[in-house]
Amino acid sequence: MVASYVSDEGQVMLRRVLLALAMALPALAAAKIPPAQVAVLATLHQLHATTPAYSFEALGRAIEQLQPDVLCVELQPDDLKLRLAEATKQEYPDVVYPLIDRHHYRVYAMEPAEPTYSDILKPYIQAGHDFSVRAPEQAEAFSRYSDGAYIGLQTYWTSPARVNDAVTDSVLRAKHELQQAMVGDGERIGWERWNRQFLGVILQAAKENPGKRIVVIVGAEHGYWLRGHLAQATGVQLLDTAALLRAPAAQPAPRAGPADVPMT
Repeated sequence: MVASYVSDEGQVMLRRVLLALAMALPALAAAKIPPAQVAVLATLHQLHATTPAYSFEALGRAIEQLQPDVLCVELQPDDLKLRLAEATKQEYPDVVYPLIDRHHYRVYAMEPAEPTYSDILKPYIQAGHDFSVRAPEQAEAFSRYSDGAYIGLQTYWTSPARVNDAVTDSVLRAKHELQQAMVGDGERIGWERWNRQFLGVILQAAKENPGKRIVVIVGAEHGYWLRGHLAQATGVQLLDTAALLRAPAAQPAPRAGPADVPMT
């Protein structure tokens, strides 16, 4: 009777040990997976042409200096296939596409395909239009404020590092806080949804590329938002882009293989 009791107790203990090990295995496995390194690189779209210290050529050098394995880009999936001329995002045909071909980066499109693209952007754009009709004087005042902020920033931008530093982020954060306060919920919700779309793709890229370096190429106004949220994300090591750009450039590591363009 005693032997039977001890045997049952031993089986219970064994089951508990095995259960504890089973529960610990995912955590142990996760601990062995290195996080993806992520650097958010701000771009100026067409303003690269009028910002001498951050010209299209300087942008190309900055991308190579960051030595990415993976790029997350501010495009729709079809844009990566068609590679059409860009009126605003001129950095893509001028700089990014040639670098993709040269270095065979893996590439993720952060903008969604239709109908999600229009589902997010149409209400957002409509909110801005409604504001200009509802309060034209306020809209004009905000436009002048925004233009003035960019005039000041272009004077400040004496290097690619400065376009990506905390000063630039703070100015553009303040610009969006004022914009949301003036325009209202449509602006706030639309901006949040659009940035969260980008963030979701970046986190997916990080999950699929552990231990790799991901460079997020995105308009400067998104920089503060993405850096703030990536700093809190799991599976990601957020890099200080400005510090990396101030450092001496290292020799890029060679890569082989065709460019990989996932449909995101």
